[in-house]
Amino acid sequence: MSIVASLSLLFGIVLGLRFNVRAVFAVCLVVMVGGIVAALGGWAAVGDAALFAVSVTVALQVGYFVSMVIGAMQLTEAPNEGTARTEARERLELPRM
Repeated sequence: MSIVASLSLLFGIVLGLRFNVRAVFAVCLVVMVGGIVAALGGWAAVGDAALFAVSVTVALQVGYFVSMVIGAMQLTEAPNEGTARTEARERLELPRM
């Protein structure tokens, strides 16, 4: 179970870095439906299927949150790039009266 949760966490990180929240929602919905189908089909006990589906969904969402934090950290690491561009643009503009 821990391997599945770890893989779900990594998959959530990849989804968060590449796609928006709609893709994560769709994958979580597919996992929940898969858990319901596994329980109704008799392939797994109801409790085991529910635990599996909930743990995978939580791991996906935590991974997505971690990727959002990683993306925010990348945005705040290089603030000098925007200021140099703004200063260069201000030198080329005519003064306003």
